[in-house]
Amino acid sequence: MMRISKKKAHTPEQKPQTNLHLWIIITLLSVQTVFLFYKNMYFFKNIFKDDPNKYYEDELKKKTLNGEETSDNASIVNMANVRISVLNGCGSSGIATVWKDRLRKMNFDVRETGNTDKKYVKTVILSRIEDMRYAKQLARSLGVGSENVVMQLNKDLVDIDLTIIIGSDHKELEKRKSDG
Repeated sequence: MMRISKKKAHTPEQKPQTNLHLWIIITLLSVQTVFLFYKNMYFFKNIFKDDPNKYYEDELKKKTLNGEETSDNASIVNMANVRISVLNGCGSSGIATVWKDRLRKMNFDVRETGNTDKKYVKTVILSRIEDMRYAKQLARSLGVGSENVVMQLNKDLVDIDLTIIIGSDHKELEKRKSDG
């Protein structure tokens, strides 16, 4: 027996479906991403170039104008439990270790030493806690100016209360300390 095949209804061939709408969305998102990077290129380029203390200068000026800044005759605080980090910011080899030894002779608890990525002209004391009295007391005992004492909170530093960045003025600090 012979088979008779049925005629198929003539249907036009279907074209493969192109996801044109997806390509349009991808293109628009790509253009938007390039635009955002272009508009923020200055920010990305200079994010690590600025001095970290620059952001706190306005805050310090506001405090001194409002009279919140305490004088040099502020109350003396107990520095026995203050944990300190010493960083070499002047580029001279071994300065952080020298200052670590000096601070330990003054009965300060120096936990770590290291180097900074950039050079500092002036020695800076960074308070890693909100109570600035400890940083100001340390600044007075070392002869660091109150304009170089800055609050810089950092949640990543768990066991450090103050950070001293030894600047290129470390020889003048030694002279002030020996005179005082």
